[in-house]
Amino acid sequence: MSAGITLTGRLVADPELRFGANGNAVLNLRVVTSGRRKTDEGWVDVDTTFWSVSAFRQLAENAAESLSKGDLVIVTGKAKSRDWEDKEGNKRTSWEVAADHIGVDLVRTTTKTNQVARSSTADDAWVSDAAPF
Repeated sequence: MSAGITLTGRLVADPELRFGANGNAVLNLRVVTSGRRKTDEGWVDVDTTFWSVSAFRQLAENAAESLSKGDLVIVTGKAKSRDWEDKEGNKRTSWEVAADHIGVDLVRTTTKTNQVARSSTADDAWVSDAAPF
């Protein structure tokens, strides 16, 4: 079972883009999330979690071109856990997200965007010949 999730975190590595046998783009990201708590010694990270994120098709290509290691990102999608055993026989759990949306978090950065030309708008409900609002 998967659950909807929104992550805000940093990329721990550059995005990895590849293409499947059918030609569709697949992107893999590693995102680290954590909270901050003030202690007597100063600020410390708490609840640190590493997430594997996958994106597909145009989202994958756009994210690969736009993002790099260290970027602060916002990811929405479906999360699921995967249980596995390491080489020593210890039970482990990893968290994976299938991304619906990926964006740069603008809280500490600025960016310029470029509109991507669409190859087809025939099945796009947002495209219409009607006059704008």
